[in-house]
Amino acid sequence: MLTILSSEETLESDEALAQLARFLGLPVEIVPLAGDRSAPPPVPGAGSGGRALALGQKTLRRVYEQAWFAALLKEAPFAFVYGFGARPEELPELKWFTAGACATVANAGAATGENRFAVDAQVVPGFPVSGRSFAIESSGLESAAAFAGPRATTPVTAAITVNGRPYFLRIDSWRAVRFLLAEPALVSIDLALVPEQSLRPWYAQLIAQVLFLRTAFGDGCWTSPVTGATLIIDDPYLKPRYGFVRYAALLPELERLGGALTVAFIPFNYRRSDPATVALARQFASRFSIAVHGCDHTAGEYASTDEVWLKNVTARALSRMDSHAAKTLMPYDNVMVFPQGRFSISALQALAACGIAAAVNSGPWPVDSGQDRLTIRDLLEPAVTRHGGVPIFLRHYPDQVFDYAFDALFQKPVLAVEHHAYFRGGYRSLAELVREVSSLSPKVTWLPLASALAASYQIKRTNAGRVSLRHFMPELRFRNPAPTELHLAMEMPQRDGQVQAIMAGGREVPFEVRAGRLTYAIDLRPGEEVNVTVRPSAIQRPSQPAPWKYRLRVQVRRTLSDLRDNHLARNERLLNLAAKTLKRFTGKKPAGP
Repeated sequence: MLTILSSEETLESDEALAQLARFLGLPVEIVPLAGDRSAPPPVPGAGSGGRALALGQKTLRRVYEQAWFAALLKEAPFAFVYGFGARPEELPELKWFTAGACATVANAGAATGENRFAVDAQVVPGFPVSGRSFAIESSGLESAAAFAGPRATTPVTAAITVNGRPYFLRIDSWRAVRFLLAEPALVSIDLALVPEQSLRPWYAQLIAQVLFLRTAFGDGCWTSPVTGATLIIDDPYLKPRYGFVRYAALLPELERLGGALTVAFIPFNYRRSDPATVALARQFASRFSIAVHGCDHTAGEYASTDEVWLKNVTARALSRMDSHAAKTLMPYDNVMVFPQGRFSISALQALAACGIAAAVNSGPWPVDSGQDRLTIRDLLEPAVTRHGGVPIFLRHYPDQVFDYAFDALFQKPVLAVEHHAYFRGGYRSLAELVREVSSLSPKVTWLPLASALAASYQIKRTNAGRVSLRHFMPELRFRNPAPTELHLAMEMPQRDGQVQAIMAGGREVPFEVRAGRLTYAIDLRPGEEVNVTVRPSAIQRPSQPAPWKYRLRVQVRRTLSDLRDNHLARNERLLNLAAKTLKRFTGKKPAGP
């Protein structure tokens, strides 16, 4: 149980911490303080060694001199104080809480216009973010704050620094761990974001809170046993060479490095695969796969809001992928990678209606979201499910490796994205990416895309000794690792009317869908493994041929794109000329290779 002592001055931050703790699966009790400071509040579990205590700096100022608070603090194995902003005067409550190690909070703003945060691997070991750093622009933000000190002779250490100064402190004393955060206000994870807004301005405080909560509660939080990792390369087809992709060299290199790669395969190319290349790819099934990348890869293909068009184009894409699989015996991941990163809410629903399991994109923002804005909570989940339809898993380019660490901290799969030019200089960049991502956690496992997404399920243990499991993909494999029978309470984000049946171990199990959540239960014997499949309601695969003018434009666009990637990519001048020609023909700027 996380107990939060709350006062009027800190209520918003108190509720924000409670939201994040509940998001992680933890029970929370907010205890309001009455006017009489000398009277102890009715704290649940007081006197029984409560698990963790939290409060804001202004609340600490009200209670730190009270005997009942000292007793309550002594009982808590973990405690967290937040809400410290920069100010010139000495803070007696801070001095008291740190036993004289710290007394003031100063401005730690950098002259360079950015704040650099670093997580100390020795102070908070074992987390994906440990030993890593990131920077955020300071323009438009309040100046970063940092604790003055602490003295080197005390047990106070900096778990996170900002511009080299202590931002998040850890105090290890006998049988207790204390944390302090130099952040004036905690952000609500239900804060609505504007399109294209990044979570980076809140990275530091979100990381600090999670480090505290996971240190205190461990597997009481939602936790993914496996962090699936995949590199997605957009566009190549299966011939010996596509641009800088040469499968005869790439696939053995993946095996040697221990990485995994999925090609976002354009269904338009379903009749172009080379049998020898496919045979080679099938030998590396544990490291390589192909997924669905649009249908014709036209500009804004899935940014349409026309439901009839979207279902037809998706049905055509899947028909082509099925034909390719039947002809080549090369299976495909039932996952859509959106072309050019643009999609609509209607597209998500069309994918679900046609039987696609999930979508992957570089951004979570539908073109038609309107007033139904995404929140921080939505972006912290393993997949974005707010708009219904299929879940959206997010991917990042390798130039921001810390984003992978942040995702892994929040138990999300690590999905990297690049294009064929990533291999222009050979495989040094690939080796570095595999090394960096693998070093995030011993849980990182490189898998082809669909397997990595399926491994993104989360479990947590309850006080009753039972296990809850939530998953985001309609297929799941789970083995009971315990020497005793295991009762699993299962859940998955799902809209009503979209599930026909749930099959577990070959038998149908009862389920319920309520308030956007699918729930069911499974009992497993010791060591027993079960395969779960959530069967969707009637799949719709309409068949309506595209107009001949559209097909002609697609053919020309794909021909120009192939010319660019396979013949002009080595010549920058000719490449720019081809891009201008493609833009003139289609009326839209091409979205990269």
